[in-house]
Amino acid sequence: MQQAIFAQRERRKAIAAEAAAQAASSTPAAASQDSAQPGPNGTEPKSEPPEVQGPTFKAVKSPYDDPNLIRKSISYFDHTQRKNRKLIPGLFPTGVDFDQLRYEREVIVFNRMRDRYAELRNTPANIAHWDTTKEDVELDDSAKVKAIIEMKSLGLYAKQKALRDKIGRSMMFYDNLAMTTNRSSYRRTKKMTVREARITEKLEKQQRDIRENREKKRHTDFLAAITQHRNEIQQTASSQRNKSTKLNKLMFAQHYNIEKEEQKRIERTAKQRLQALKANDEEAYLKLLDEAKDTRITHLLRQTDGFLRQLAASVKSQQRKALAEQTGEEQMPEEEEESEPEDDDGDTSGKKIDYYAVAHKIKEEVTEQANILVGGKLKEYQVKGLQWMISLYNNNLNGILADEMGLGKTIQTISLVTYLIERKKQDGPFLVIVPLSTLTNWTLEFEKWAPSVSKIVYKGPPLARKQQQDKIRQGRFQVLLTTYEYIIKDRPVLSKIKWFHMIIDEGHRMKNQNSKLTSTIQQYYHTRFRLILTGTPLQNNLTELWAMLNFTLPTIFKSAKTFDEWFNTPFANTGGQDKMDLTEEEQILVIRRLHKVLRPFLLRRLKKDVEKDLPDKTEKVIKCKFSALQSKLYKQMVTHNKILVSDGQGGKAGSRGLSNMIMQLRKLCNHPFVFDEVENTMNPMSISNDLLWRTAGKFELLDRVLPKYKATGHRVLMFFQMTAIMDIMEDYLRYRNMKYLRLDGTTKSDERSDLLREFNAPNSDYFMFLLSTRAGGLGLNLQTADTVIIYDSDWNPHQDLQAQDRAHRIGQKNEVRILRLISSNSVEEKILERARFKLDMDGKVIQAGRFDNKSTETDRDAMLRTLLESADLAETGEQDEMDDEELNLLLARSDDEVTVFQKLDEERRKDPIYGDPAGAKAKPRLLGEDELPEIYLGDGNPVEEEVETSLGRGARERTKVRYDDGLTEEQWLMAVDDDDDSPEAAAARKQARKDKRENNRLKRTAIMNAADASPSVSRASTEEVETPKKRGRKPGTKNQEKRKADDGDDEPPAKKRRGPQGRPKAVSVSAGSEAPRISAQQRQSLQTSARALFDGLMNLEVDDPEPPEEDDDESVAGKRIIIGPFLALPPKRDYADYYLIIQNPISMKQIEQKIKKQQYYSLGDMRKDVDLMFSNCQTYNEEASLLYQDSLTLQKFFHEELQKKLEKHPELQELEGDSTKEASVAPSASASVGTPQPVPSATRIKLISSTSNGAKEANGGSNGGSNGAQSDQE
Repeated sequence: MQQAIFAQRERRKAIAAEAAAQAASSTPAAASQDSAQPGPNGTEPKSEPPEVQGPTFKAVKSPYDDPNLIRKSISYFDHTQRKNRKLIPGLFPTGVDFDQLRYEREVIVFNRMRDRYAELRNTPANIAHWDTTKEDVELDDSAKVKAIIEMKSLGLYAKQKALRDKIGRSMMFYDNLAMTTNRSSYRRTKKMTVREARITEKLEKQQRDIRENREKKRHTDFLAAITQHRNEIQQTASSQRNKSTKLNKLMFAQHYNIEKEEQKRIERTAKQRLQALKANDEEAYLKLLDEAKDTRITHLLRQTDGFLRQLAASVKSQQRKALAEQTGEEQMPEEEEESEPEDDDGDTSGKKIDYYAVAHKIKEEVTEQANILVGGKLKEYQVKGLQWMISLYNNNLNGILADEMGLGKTIQTISLVTYLIERKKQDGPFLVIVPLSTLTNWTLEFEKWAPSVSKIVYKGPPLARKQQQDKIRQGRFQVLLTTYEYIIKDRPVLSKIKWFHMIIDEGHRMKNQNSKLTSTIQQYYHTRFRLILTGTPLQNNLTELWAMLNFTLPTIFKSAKTFDEWFNTPFANTGGQDKMDLTEEEQILVIRRLHKVLRPFLLRRLKKDVEKDLPDKTEKVIKCKFSALQSKLYKQMVTHNKILVSDGQGGKAGSRGLSNMIMQLRKLCNHPFVFDEVENTMNPMSISNDLLWRTAGKFELLDRVLPKYKATGHRVLMFFQMTAIMDIMEDYLRYRNMKYLRLDGTTKSDERSDLLREFNAPNSDYFMFLLSTRAGGLGLNLQTADTVIIYDSDWNPHQDLQAQDRAHRIGQKNEVRILRLISSNSVEEKILERARFKLDMDGKVIQAGRFDNKSTETDRDAMLRTLLESADLAETGEQDEMDDEELNLLLARSDDEVTVFQKLDEERRKDPIYGDPAGAKAKPRLLGEDELPEIYLGDGNPVEEEVETSLGRGARERTKVRYDDGLTEEQWLMAVDDDDDSPEAAAARKQARKDKRENNRLKRTAIMNAADASPSVSRASTEEVETPKKRGRKPGTKNQEKRKADDGDDEPPAKKRRGPQGRPKAVSVSAGSEAPRISAQQRQSLQTSARALFDGLMNLEVDDPEPPEEDDDESVAGKRIIIGPFLALPPKRDYADYYLIIQNPISMKQIEQKIKKQQYYSLGDMRKDVDLMFSNCQTYNEEASLLYQDSLTLQKFFHEELQKKLEKHPELQELEGDSTKEASVAPSASASVGTPQPVPSATRIKLISSTSNGAKEANGGSNGGSNGAQSDQE
């Protein structure tokens, strides 16, 4: 590049040299013409002045020719070095030097003058010319004269230059009037007069106004021009925009119409395919599918067909294997085996394998039951069920009988046993495994329907079972009835028998493949046939259904992964990156394939389909409102994960041992008296009174519902999740004189039969049956009751359905009404929502079908987060409450019952306490906030007290040796029965409860000893009041019922004994602590002054250091109210460190409450709280913060106003003497209705608790809200 530039420069120089040479060649000719000119003044020409020689160049030499100057090739590395950069010529020319240009111009002019002068000097002196046209020769010297004048003028150049310079330098010294150009020389000062000054000022003002007007007009015109230009641009843009919008709309409409037509065509085709699919018209569906060219559905169809063919091959393999075990040789024809691969390679339109026909190839029609089945005649659908089970036997298959609860699965199973014994000559042995709760019912049914069948009921203590084991070893039986527990516990004996048929009742217990029961049977027990009985084949997900299928047919359903791939991931191998949701058509297609898989092995009938005469059942969800006590406790539990309880000394403490917040919230929704501390606070004597139903919204509703059902002759089954609620319900029923029976997990097997017999007796006078959902919801016939009340819902909805079907079953003659009680805006709504989701899944998979239903812990976590976010609704949200008219329409089954219910409502309204007789204001039925004790009214944070423990003398702890697990036989069986439990864990829990009881006993002993050593107030001095008898508890209902294993279920904590246990805690009362006596006038003056001081603090304003900018010109200083940050407590979630630093927080809200409740006995008491509030603020915040300064201002203002109040009201000064000794004590809560109160004594006793700062509030407020807790660091 540089060489090219250099070459271009060389060419330019060559062209310039040629032009100069041509000019030089023409110059001598011109000089020769002028050489005849004479010299100046006729004299001889003088010698020429020496010419200035310019620089001459012999030749142009490139700088690149010098090897020492610069190298031709420059590397990139050399170019980056600084020392080499100056050697590289630039690509652009240097800048123009104007001074050099001026100097060069002067030199050129001077040289031209010099050359001209020399030329004139060399001109000859005889210059003349004549006119050749004339004959007379007349010489003309004008040219000579001009030449001489020009030469002389050029010769005077130096003199003229020197003269001009001299004159120019000397002009500054000449200042004559005639020659000066300085205007100041012509001026003289004129003496101004006042008049002229005014005129001048006026003229100046006029000129200034004119100039300003002109400037304003010009500016206005300029702005108008800008505005006009803006409007023109805006109009142009708007017009262009409207055109674009119109064009866009037209284009969008066109594309929308095209897309809409295409979508209609696709939807029309999809509807036709869906109709063909629902109508089972496979040929039409495949034809439409080919036209649509839907690759997803085609791939899905091909996948499911392949799966069905593979499954059919597995069924055939299972049948051949079973037949080989019986006869020792295979009976399947070879032609069929060879034809299978041909079908597998064919397309979807080829010949299809009839999957059901392959499974039930051998058909046998069963029209009547066995002769030894003498208990009655089977119904038609039961005979069909028997035929299906016989078909499974004939084809060497196993299955699941999943008829809806109440259709007689037990009778159908007994009919199968008798049919096999009589018609198939198969004497067994048959192994029937049932839950402990239904063992008695199975025994009775066998005795009633098949008395000739030899059976053994394997249960009882070890000695009784040992006697039966001899009979089992000898094989002197046909049927063995036992429970899940003995299958595991007596496995060494029972697994040695080669069982012919194994029947498992409530087979959903086998849903966990890894449970101890399933693994034990799979590993140790040998049986030819297996049959599972269940009313709920699908409870949570398809994996549970697969577990039961795998148990019955392990050869066909080999792995859960394969089953999941078949029906949960049909597009796993399509190459797509995202898993796409299936459409309705694809779901129906997969569901049909899933039903084809299930149909040969699972039989399910619904009551509405087979029992047309069975009355309907109707379920109603009733929302119950919280009482004030429930709302307060629910809010505390959600906010702090604790509830406030009394510490026995007039203070507050946090309840201990509360884990699993969801379970604690469920307890509060059911009844607050589940917590013993709450009951001891509300009802210290534990007496059955109206508090039983007034403190819980569900009990208040039942107090209106149960009398109506009793009056109309209905009988009620009530199901509970917690036995503690059953205890409280027993107290309520005894209080209302309603006869009842109770059955829970602690009820023995023999007692269950007696309880059922008593309740189902024709003339039974028992109105209600209390049952636990897990223990009383299986295998019980209670069709004599027609009303089911589900007090609290189960996480697993099928448990509630099982409970409902205790009454809605064969033999029921009345319409069954199910009432589900739900607390409004609580955790129970989330539980019900989750249960409905599971029911919807079951309805789609088993009855209508669905396959993509994974249930993970993420769903539970999301539900918990939603619950905690909406916790405030429990206290502040609007809760729906059903009035009597709506409730009657919901409960009644006829118009006559509505009339009876209305009469009962009228009688209840006449109640003198809770009714409205003669327009009197009655108490609300639910407990109000004004009836709560003081401990539940505050918003303080419950703080758990530290318990001092004796550390002893440092000796080594003695090792405790236990030689047994401490479990009874029944507890051990219940632990084994639970899939998620074990005997070791149950023993550990029991030992933990035992240790806790011992620790509580030691604590009570220590408290009693301390109380005896300190002076206390004796009740002997007061008049004794006769109190009603305390509420008792049934001794047999204290053991906690264990929950069965289920995914997502909460395990309730161990049952605690409610009510007072042992002696009550002694409360230390300071001797002589007498409350000050205040007259009515002093109280009125004190309240007025305290309210005035409080209002003064609330309305105090100070100057704002940074007032907001105002648009108006008024100079008004900004004001601000500074009490805002001190109004409420700061949230603990945002300012946890505040409660660590401040021991006794308090705010204006607590002070106002004390003023309203007249808890101040002097202005000094109020001063202590106010000073404590400001002291807390000054402790937490920095001195330089604005909040710190505001607290000082408020404190100073309060003290000044307080002093003024004391000076103005002398009667208040009398109260100040006792204020230093007495503290403000909150009056005790008003006694609840129905609770006896002790006779008031003449002496007023106060409970005083010492605090670190001298304040008497254990948990008060703070110095402010969220703003108050901040230290103004921003």
